[in-house]
Amino acid sequence: MDLRLCFENKSGVKIDEASVFRHYAENYLSGFNVEWGGSISIPHKDTHTVQMEPAWQYFIRDASIACRDYLQEYLTRNPMAGYFVHIYECERGQNDRKIY
Repeated sequence: MDLRLCFENKSGVKIDEASVFRHYAENYLSGFNVEWGGSISIPHKDTHTVQMEPAWQYFIRDASIACRDYLQEYLTRNPMAGYFVHIYECERGQNDRKIY
């Protein structure tokens, strides 16, 4: 399975420069084999804020179940300052499914 992580900024926080956000997120996610995915809009029903701004995204390709479970535990234990993190599970031939 692939995992897609989407980073929705909290009110008052906005990093418009991709290279700055990449530095921040890749340090936060060190230890996970992540791939930069640029920006994306996520379904409004999944967001915490009323803004319809694009979210930054990363992928973890061919993630194991143990990786998925550890990622969820890591995000719960160590929330990213200034951002809500959404995780979507992506199975080939199926729609992405929000799992966090």
